[in-house]
Amino acid sequence: MYTDSFQTLFERLPIGAYRSSWGGHQLRANAALVQLNGYLTEAEMLAAIHDIGTEWYCDPQRRDQFTRLLSEYGQVVDFVSEVYRHKTRERIWVREHAHQVCDAQGRVRYFEGTVQEITGEYQRQLDLHARESRSRAMTALSSDWYWELDVLGRFVRLDIGSRGITPGASEEVLGKTRQQLPQIELSASQWAAYQALLDAHATFYEFEMQVRGDSKRLLWHAISGEAMFNSEGGFTGYRGIGRDVTARRESEELIRQMAFQDVLTGLANRRLFMDRLQQALISMARTGKHAVLMFLDLDSFKSLNDQRGHAAGDLLLQQVAQRLTGCVRGVDTVARLGGDEFTILMEDVDANDRGSLRHAHAAADKVMQALAMDFDLGGEAATQRYACSVSLGVAILRDPLASADACIKRADAAMYQAKGNGRGGVCIDADAPG
Repeated sequence: MYTDSFQTLFERLPIGAYRSSWGGHQLRANAALVQLNGYLTEAEMLAAIHDIGTEWYCDPQRRDQFTRLLSEYGQVVDFVSEVYRHKTRERIWVREHAHQVCDAQGRVRYFEGTVQEITGEYQRQLDLHARESRSRAMTALSSDWYWELDVLGRFVRLDIGSRGITPGASEEVLGKTRQQLPQIELSASQWAAYQALLDAHATFYEFEMQVRGDSKRLLWHAISGEAMFNSEGGFTGYRGIGRDVTARRESEELIRQMAFQDVLTGLANRRLFMDRLQQALISMARTGKHAVLMFLDLDSFKSLNDQRGHAAGDLLLQQVAQRLTGCVRGVDTVARLGGDEFTILMEDVDANDRGSLRHAHAAADKVMQALAMDFDLGGEAATQRYACSVSLGVAILRDPLASADACIKRADAAMYQAKGNGRGGVCIDADAPG
């Protein structure tokens, strides 16, 4: 119980403070946290929030990362996340501090922590980063290269700056067109687009192309150019600048991967999977074909983490991901939704009910056989082998008007049916519409 003095401190603290169960249930919230989430009273907020992990964090995996840190270190410091202002669903940024509270036997009872909104601070950091990036970009313009082409598109001048092109390259390219340079890698359509710009004497900006560097690494170059004309208005060639944009492209790719890929397994994450599922439903309306959706849960995964540690659990998840990927076609999608939950989406399945059911049975059998073999978790010889029990739910999707959420719920319900039947089995929902 809170003492009177502590209760006063708890209530008057200018930043959010809370007490939560390990399972994600909110137990206490002070006035600042209630206000941050858009509510008027603690009772109203506690009644509205049922699962912190799925209802509060914009990325559901963030809760798993939070609890993992608590489990390993007993506390979390400066944990920055994008969350929803629970009542209004407005996206905001917060910084959390938390620690475990244990009983006399060392068992975790709950954890306590503070939450501070930092949306303004975070935006200022982004703005500062953007300004710095613009400044670096302007500086880079003066240290890349300048080029000129004649009327036939051949290089007649190439002034190399401090970076971007290997010294000596100017002599190698003079008298050649870009199409004649083997290190430039563009598709036929990209070359056609580039040539169309030159033929039209059009000014162009930031035309990007891949270039094979000396180390065989693929670089990205961006070129901008304008047509040159003589005093009589006759076309004499092109001139422009080029710059190395490899770092930016690699950063963009990393951001894309973080947004759509599960960091641990490399599979599609929940966001990408839901998008693929929505696109599959649209495709079903066009083709009339069915799809198969699988929902897979590892039995007793928590026990593995408790007994052998999270490193062993992570290794198991990675190996499961590899085996699942090997069970499907290249056009299918395997995803990790979070924790030990995986999904598989198989599109373009036979529109015949019997054929789609046969496809679902065959795919489920293949998955279960792949996961039936022991996993190698390392460590001592006696403990490195691990047999993993799996519960698999399958839904045959027929109705293109069904929502993606409804499809997931069908497969999830089938998985729980399989688990209720004794775990380590398969349940196929082939009769329900959708």
